[in-house]
Amino acid sequence: MKKTVIVLILLVVLGIGVFWIYRILFSPERMNIIGRTIETTIGFDNGVVEFYSGGVLVKRFLKVEKLTTATGTYQKQTRPYRFGYGYIDINLDGVLNRNEKELGKVYFEIPSPRDYIYYDAKKIPEE
Repeated sequence: MKKTVIVLILLVVLGIGVFWIYRILFSPERMNIIGRTIETTIGFDNGVVEFYSGGVLVKRFLKVEKLTTATGTYQKQTRPYRFGYGYIDINLDGVLNRNEKELGKVYFEIPSPRDYIYYDAKKIPEE
């Protein structure tokens, strides 16, 4: 009887331990972090960021690698904006033209989360 109780307690403790290890290693947040790290390392850079004002497209960035939420240098708090690097689409045609590519990637900040759209394009057309 005592052996059965000890084995049952060990199985419960082992089950809880396995559950927490699974929860830590394979949580959706962890898998998202791993996926973004792989994408950034491999170099998937076909993101597009579009800024709107009054429902009208006013600015577009092409070949954006990723958007990053800003954090304080000494504080562990996130700042209320995001930033990234991409080619500016000057004429808003969705094509990376020669003159836009010559400018190189530019830094941009997104102050408000409601005024932009980020999406992954399979291929960005180039001139």
